[in-house]
Amino acid sequence: MIKKILLSVAPIIFIVVGYSQNQYHISQNMMYQPFINPSVIGSYSNLNGALFYKNQWTGFEGAPEIGGFSINTPLNQSNHSLGLTLINDKIGISNIKDLSLSYAYKLKFNDNNYLTFGLAGTMIMMQSNLGQLDVIQTGDPLFQSDTRTFTMPNAKFGAYYFRNNFYFGFAVPNILKNKIETSGIAAGATSFDASNIHYYAHSGYQFKLNEVFKTNLSVLLKQVSGAPLQIGVNGQIVYKDLIGAGVSYRTSKELVAMLNYRINPQLKFGYAYDYNMGLIGTYSNGTHELIIVFELIKENTIPIIEVPRF
Repeated sequence: MIKKILLSVAPIIFIVVGYSQNQYHISQNMMYQPFINPSVIGSYSNLNGALFYKNQWTGFEGAPEIGGFSINTPLNQSNHSLGLTLINDKIGISNIKDLSLSYAYKLKFNDNNYLTFGLAGTMIMMQSNLGQLDVIQTGDPLFQSDTRTFTMPNAKFGAYYFRNNFYFGFAVPNILKNKIETSGIAAGATSFDASNIHYYAHSGYQFKLNEVFKTNLSVLLKQVSGAPLQIGVNGQIVYKDLIGAGVSYRTSKELVAMLNYRINPQLKFGYAYDYNMGLIGTYSNGTHELIIVFELIKENTIPIIEVPRF
């Protein structure tokens, strides 16, 4: 009964509220941080990118599915970097596409300390397939056709400090507020509302245990007005810079098991399984996430600083 109620109510709420300030979450964000902070693209010395797919709450019909791709590059080995990211977030009958163009500038304090700043211009595109809904009153004209695509602008900001084996980042993934206005003719609306801004802080450190094993520890904090602080703590053991295995816990009552493998110096694959320890976990089969990360390393551009991207 609870499962049916969730499936019936969630799509309707999503249609009415629209995009609002919903933010996608990637469990393996520490493997490719440009997905959560635009300034991180400035820490790479070569063309790089990632592709991920997340199937959330498997077992629920219409459960969220998120996929994305990002590609970034420094400009002629300068302190400037550009990046492009596309995210598709699907839940029930609704699709949200997030297309971002990012820019980052890198400051070098000395051979061991760097600071980058990043900005991203974002275009949000939302569309709902109302014809896929099971309605009580058949023939209701409101649910016989799909909505048009609503397009709304937004922006992101980030800062990222890194040195050998350590990083600390701060990001604002939504400077503006987007929503669907349903009074009168439905339309996308964009405004500034400080109380709806999300704030991210993330940090990580790598410990060398011996010649074979390393330990990576990281944390991600998320905060928005009116909601409790969400904390994600991650730990991983790495064998010969080849295989990594670890766990993550989020205060949203989710426990994550992670495994990644470096296929070659330029390509890395990761898998994560999320288990929700709340009510949703009782009715779902967990969440699966896959990610592939690449960096086209050149011999003369091997970075001096080893940022713990695990």
